[in-house]
Amino acid sequence: MKQIIENVKQTIAQKKILWAYPIAKKLQNYSYILAIKWAIECIQIYSSEMKSDKFYQLDKYIQQLMEEQNVLTPSQCLEISQEIWYLPEREEVQTAIARLWGSISAFKYAEEDGEVHGGVMESTAAVELVLPDISGLSFTRSISRSCCKNL
Repeated sequence: MKQIIENVKQTIAQKKILWAYPIAKKLQNYSYILAIKWAIECIQIYSSEMKSDKFYQLDKYIQQLMEEQNVLTPSQCLEISQEIWYLPEREEVQTAIARLWGSISAFKYAEEDGEVHGGVMESTAAVELVLPDISGLSFTRSISRSCCKNL
């Protein structure tokens, strides 16, 4: 896992896309819930740094995600994703939260058909969408700590 974190740090420094994929994939191998929790932490870190009013309006969806993701069907998760997606005055954090709900839907469908790639890609997109200056070292350390503390 340490090697993955080092690879991610190098990728971030090079400003490559899909740098979050290996983290989301590795966490998903343990449990898709870990990938979701990590993505939530990244969104919360971003939102605290950016002081997004939209995040505070959408926090109820994060709370619902953490409380109800295990009891909702894939279709219900997808409905919530679309509800968030089509809210007015979209910001990056809104799209990221909608993608998180989409990733839960995809992960839940994967439990039936075994295809996890869609869930990993959606959680990856959610994280990468809300990143501030990706060359920022403090954010890189926060991401690494978030990932490692769950394992």
